[in-house]
Amino acid sequence: MTKLIEKIQYYSKAYHRIKMEDEYVKEAQLPGKTYFIDKDEILALPRDDGDCRYPYGVDGFYFWAYASGYMHGNEGIFSPFLRASEGQENKIAFFAGIPAKDNQYDIVSLLSVPVMDTKIETEQFTVFTKCCAYYITQLEDLRFGVRVFVNHDKKVIFSLTAENLSGEGKDILLSSFFNPFLVHAIAESGDNRWFREVRYCKKEKKGVLSKEDKDLGYFIIKTNEDLSRTQSVSNYGIIKRQIQCGEKSRLISHEETASRYEYVGGSRGSLHSPMAVKKGTFPGTKQVCTFTEVGAAGDLIKLHLGEKDVARLDITFDYIPYCKEELELKKLIKGKVSPLEIDTSLGKLEEMEEKKASKLKIGVGQSKLPEIKTKVCNSFIEHLKKQVEFCALMKGYIQAYVGSLIGIRDVFQALEALAAWEPEETKDKMLEALNFTAPNGRCPRQYSLPAGEGAPEMDLRPFIDQGVWVISTIVTYLKYTGDFSFLEEECGYYEIIDEKKNLVKLSPIRDSVLEHMLKIMNYLISNRDFEITKCVRALYGDWNDALDGLGVSLNPEKEYGSGVSVMVSLQVYQNLKEMEELLYKLDAHKYQQLIKEYQTVGQEIKEGLYKYGIVIGENDEKRIVHGWGDKASYYVGSFHDPDHKSRQVLTSNAFWVLTGLYDEDMGMKDTILNAFKNLDSKYGLKTFEPYFEADTKGVGRIPKLPAGTAENGAAYIHASMFGIMALFRMGYSKDAWMQLLKSLPFTHEYISCSPYIMPNSYGYNKELNIDGESMADWQTGSSNVLLKLLIKCVFGLNPEYEGIWLQPAVYTPFESMELHITVKNCKLHIYYKEAQKKGRRYIVNGIQRNSVYDPVMNLDKLWISNEELKGKKLDIEVQT
Repeated sequence: MTKLIEKIQYYSKAYHRIKMEDEYVKEAQLPGKTYFIDKDEILALPRDDGDCRYPYGVDGFYFWAYASGYMHGNEGIFSPFLRASEGQENKIAFFAGIPAKDNQYDIVSLLSVPVMDTKIETEQFTVFTKCCAYYITQLEDLRFGVRVFVNHDKKVIFSLTAENLSGEGKDILLSSFFNPFLVHAIAESGDNRWFREVRYCKKEKKGVLSKEDKDLGYFIIKTNEDLSRTQSVSNYGIIKRQIQCGEKSRLISHEETASRYEYVGGSRGSLHSPMAVKKGTFPGTKQVCTFTEVGAAGDLIKLHLGEKDVARLDITFDYIPYCKEELELKKLIKGKVSPLEIDTSLGKLEEMEEKKASKLKIGVGQSKLPEIKTKVCNSFIEHLKKQVEFCALMKGYIQAYVGSLIGIRDVFQALEALAAWEPEETKDKMLEALNFTAPNGRCPRQYSLPAGEGAPEMDLRPFIDQGVWVISTIVTYLKYTGDFSFLEEECGYYEIIDEKKNLVKLSPIRDSVLEHMLKIMNYLISNRDFEITKCVRALYGDWNDALDGLGVSLNPEKEYGSGVSVMVSLQVYQNLKEMEELLYKLDAHKYQQLIKEYQTVGQEIKEGLYKYGIVIGENDEKRIVHGWGDKASYYVGSFHDPDHKSRQVLTSNAFWVLTGLYDEDMGMKDTILNAFKNLDSKYGLKTFEPYFEADTKGVGRIPKLPAGTAENGAAYIHASMFGIMALFRMGYSKDAWMQLLKSLPFTHEYISCSPYIMPNSYGYNKELNIDGESMADWQTGSSNVLLKLLIKCVFGLNPEYEGIWLQPAVYTPFESMELHITVKNCKLHIYYKEAQKKGRRYIVNGIQRNSVYDPVMNLDKLWISNEELKGKKLDIEVQT
């Protein structure tokens, strides 16, 4: 108990510093009433213009804790706790009762939701660490804490503390409320109550508390589901509680109910005014509740807190979906809640987290720009890594709808960043995802992990770009690790039975990762416009999901026409180069015919891009288009789009650079820079300018988005990052940083979601009162591109098969930077600092090295061979 209390006291001191010390606030503050305190921990104050959140859990179980106090969790489509919308009643709540007149209690919510009308003055704040969340409530002479985390067994553990700060004893009440769901669904229906039972089971009578911990009994929540006409299953949740008091404190009494009505005061009551907490007792003693009302687990625990003394209540929530045997349930019920075991479990999580974080360390020194605070930037990068890991290893259903599966492009982009410090995790996830490829090399847009023996849910809409990310990510993994045995790993396939119904079946075919790559490459190059342009067809769409109209056929009897995505054509051009290089390294003689084929196709795509992907307007002004419709009947991103507007686009310009075509011919420099200039805005590079009007034909559903939001004329940050990376690649590092400042959430005055990780967009439309709001956070592709950008462009670390190129950007807004990373089992410490000498100097293990000039990036870069990497450790100093 002592360590938990000390932690809460420590956070209270940090909160006090934020209130009292302006200099501390200046260095630690983010938008949204949020602050970085010591050890990269996040302190968030209650706010009414948005919310912050953090995910906890393991192996596909996500438990979300919000700064407001809302909490919910799911494992795939199975939801132990449903998400409550803004203003709705929480599914998890904690209260304290302070004795008042007439034997009643003044209620204090120990979370900042529900908002309650109370006479008691409180101060509340939330602290997020990478492993747990703390909710702290301070009164004049009492302090309460709620800590929540998920252990390695997917058990959600809550620890409540009550601390008497005064010199005299106090009687108080603690109360918890749980309304679990425990159904394979994403929303409640009218009949859920009929098939749910909540039962309280006593283990101990009321009475005076001994010095030992006291078990307060447990709740069993049972839900029944029909899988078919002949098969029904039961899901179980178990809530166990244990109380521990200090030497001067004791338990007075405890009551439990299985009825939500009893807790809130009837069918018209709610948690905004829980009647039982106010009265300090339940009107009845419903120990079991089912069918007629919604069962819930509620308690009322009366305590005497001695002067300067404490009490602690530990609550564990465990669950079993598809419980098949009574023995499984008995195992959950058996055993007591142990505060020591709980704290030890959390300690192990924290040790593992620290060990994981140490594999990649990025730090910056004194900032030269007022928009960037050194402490904030360093802490932000640590949580950015956590965000990338979350996106890379997801197991689906992050959003609360049935189509929220595991995206191929989403996961592989994130894995490309994760490979920089978690290669084993990256490898395992790539193998998982490759198993869902079709035998012809077509990757699904999304997949789900099969439940039992049934076929998995998949999204089979043929967004053409899925495979391009797969090839590039595998290549990046090989260059980071040198693990060519990965190409020999065996994977399976799923055959597509009915594309419209998303029906698949497991294929008997199994072969190597390399064979998967070859089939994916073949699928991509076989879906080209062979009649006219030789470029890659858009089919259902490309990375830009909302612009999904280019692939529609003019022939009503055909679903897809010859419409082209320039971005994907560029990516396939890059993939062909990547596969040529890989096959040449593996066995140039064996694959010589395939290499020649790839070279021929690459040349055809290149010629098609120059001929059709570049349009010319007045005064010979050039523009790289986003793509064109069937038979090149109309263009998007041209001087005359379907809505008769001249439009600039971001992604095709960015990928003209990022895929290497720009390296071969820098003649498009002014065209690309002009596009970036015209796409600039308050919040960075827009995806399109101008936006698409509601009646724009031929572009798909993007006009349905409000102007100035998401991809439709706003800074969709994933795309913005592509543009910023391109600026770095072109040698315009100062311009890149100026754009990056606009994309980083902590440089903003206002942000509607979590400011310590990357959101997905910044909206701007004055007429609609939108100014900086974001659609979502955490599950965003902008996070992985930012991390790759920091490693590849800012620090300039670019692994190749035979070694690494080190090519840090010419400009950086910091006086110093350092990177700790492992490449091919060699630990690299790269230290970058400004020096007074002219030119750039590279010093490796104390020896100055000669560099090579790169005309594309306009900088001197250093080659480090694989032979040097065998030394296991290199200290590299870059002076500029």
